[in-house]
Formats: sequence, C-alpha cells, structure tokens
Amino acid sequence: MLNGKKIRHIRERLGYTTLDIQNLTKDAGFGTSISKSYLEELERGDKKNPSFDKVVVIARILGCKIDDLILSV
Repeated sequence: MLNGKKIRHIRERLGYTTLDIQNLTKDAGFGTSISKSYLEELERGDKKNPSFDKVVVIARILGCKIDDLILSV
C-alpha cells in the first residue's frame, strides 16, 4: 500500500508544493497527470489504490524508487 506520509515527506524535503507536482506532471508529458487535490488525498491516506501509472509518475518526479513510497509492514 502507498504511504502518503512518505510522499509528503519526500515532496517537502525537495521543496515541492502539491501545485508544483500538478504542474510538473501536466507539463512534462508523463502521459498521466496528478492534480493537486488528488495528491493531497493520497498524502492524507484518503485515496488507497492509485493506478500504477500514477505511482510511477510520482516516484519519477520525486526522484525515488517505487519501493520508497510503499508502506512498511
């Protein structure tokens, strides 16, 4: 399961806002975009099962592995 707190931590460490992520995914031609509100829902844990494509895009934008965004058991 995706760990929204990890996403937020990495995003904030990089100095990105949720709006920055929205703009980067919209303008960079990733094939899928991530809205500000969608990312906020992921970070809060309100969205539980994002598509694999969206997870890949988030990892690429944040410069990390998909494994870095997964909830540790």
